[in-house]
Amino acid sequence: MLTPLTRRWLLGAGTLGAATMATGVAPATARPSVRSARALLPAPNASLVTRWDSDPWSRGAYSALPVGTTAAVRETIADALIADRIVIAGEYTDPSFPATVQGALRSGKRAARALVDEDLGPRVIVIGAGIAGLSAARDLAAAGATVIVLEARDRIGGRVHTNTSWGVPVEMGAAWVHALKANPVVPLTQQAGLTLVPCNYDSEVIRDTMTARPSPAGYRANEQTSRLSDRLADSWPPAITSVAAWMRQRGLPNNRFTSWAVETNIVQEYGLDAAALGSRALSEGGDYLGGDAFVSGGYAGIASVLAQGLDVRMSSPVAEVAAPGSSGVTVTLQSGSTLTADSAVVAVPVALVQAGLPRITPLPANIRAAIGRLRTGDLEKVILRYDEQWWGRERVMGIIGGGVPGQSADSALRWTEVFNVTDVVGAPALVAFSGGSAALRRPATDAGCVNEAVAMLQAAYG
Repeated sequence: MLTPLTRRWLLGAGTLGAATMATGVAPATARPSVRSARALLPAPNASLVTRWDSDPWSRGAYSALPVGTTAAVRETIADALIADRIVIAGEYTDPSFPATVQGALRSGKRAARALVDEDLGPRVIVIGAGIAGLSAARDLAAAGATVIVLEARDRIGGRVHTNTSWGVPVEMGAAWVHALKANPVVPLTQQAGLTLVPCNYDSEVIRDTMTARPSPAGYRANEQTSRLSDRLADSWPPAITSVAAWMRQRGLPNNRFTSWAVETNIVQEYGLDAAALGSRALSEGGDYLGGDAFVSGGYAGIASVLAQGLDVRMSSPVAEVAAPGSSGVTVTLQSGSTLTADSAVVAVPVALVQAGLPRITPLPANIRAAIGRLRTGDLEKVILRYDEQWWGRERVMGIIGGGVPGQSADSALRWTEVFNVTDVVGAPALVAFSGGSAALRRPATDAGCVNEAVAMLQAAYG
C-alpha cells in the first residue's frame, strides 16, 4: 500500500537530523544561530495570537480521527444525500486530503457535482462561505444554478483568515498549500496574484532550552519518532489503538526529548494528543506529492476569487436546514427569517454540525453517527514581528522545553516549533505553534501566550 505523506513525512525520517545539522550555518547577512550564553534577545515589536478553539464558528482547527475511528466515516458523510436534497461539504468529508484547504475545495466540488447530477432544481442555498462552501457555490453557479451563500461571520474564508493589521498579510489560519502536484488550490493562488514560497522542512535546527544550544538528543528523538510514524502509517493496526500506545509498544522512551518530538511531529500535525489520536490517522489520505509551500500575499485572496459574482450574505447564521418532503428545503436563520430552495449544501466545520449549528432535519442515524465519530483538533499560533532578523537562515526551529524558569510540564509543550516566515510575510517574523491539549490549556490572555513563546525562544537562544 502507498503511504500518504503529510508535511512531516515529506521530511524523510532517516535524513532529518543529518540534513538539519548540515545546513544549520547562518549566512553572512544574518546573525549567527548560536548566540553567546545568557544574551538577551531583542523583544518583538508586535504580536498576534490565534484562538480557533474559542471561535464560535470554528470551535477548533481541523478534523482528526480519534481512537476507534477510521477514514470510512469521512466517505459516509461525503456520500450522503439527506432527504434527497441536502449534501454536506468540508475538509472533514474529503477522504483524500482531510484537514487541508485542498480537501475543503475538493469537497465543495464534490457536493456541487452531487446536486447537479440529481437535477433537483435551479435554486440552491449554501450554508458557509469558507473554502468548501464557496467552491460548491461557484461550481453550482457555473452549472446554471441560482445560488445564495449564507455566512455567519462578517467575512468570507472560514479558517482561511488573513490579518492585515501590520500593513502586511499575516495568516491566522491556513498558511500552507500542501501537496502542490495537481492541487486545485495552486491555480487559484495564481488567479489571486499570490506567491507560493517553497517550504523546506529539512532546513531545521533543534535547540534545548536547558542548554541554549543545538540538541543532539533532540535530533535523535525526532528521527526515532519520524521513523515510527512511517512504520505506523504502513502497519494498519487495529483502529482501537492510539498512536501513543503503538509507539510505546515499539520502544519509544518517555523523556522530554521524545515528548517534544511527539508534540511537533504528531500533536501539532493532527491537533489531538497522541493518546487520543487513532492509529489509522497516520495512514489516511492520498499521496502528498510535489512538496509544500507557504502562501504569500494573503491566502484570503483565494476566497475572494471563489466568491466573485456570488450572492454571499454575511452575518447570517443559520439555525436549521430542513427538507420536510419532496418540495425542497427550508433554511431558517437564527434571526427567525426563512429562505426556500430546491436543495442545500451544509459547508460548516464538523464541530458546528455536531453542535446542531445548523440543525439538519432529518439527519439519518448513520450519518449522525459518522459525524459524531470525528474530532476537531486544535492548533494555535503566536506570531511575532521584530525590527530585524536575529535568528539564522533555518526555516524551522525546534524548541525543547523544560529550561524556562518556573515552567510547568504543560507549558513546556507549548510553542515547541517555530517557523521563520520573514520571506513570506515581508517583515522579520516568526510563528510559533502549539497543538492538542497543551494549546487548549494555554494562557487566557494574548499577552500570556506571547510571554510564553518569547520565554521559550530566550531560553533556547539566550
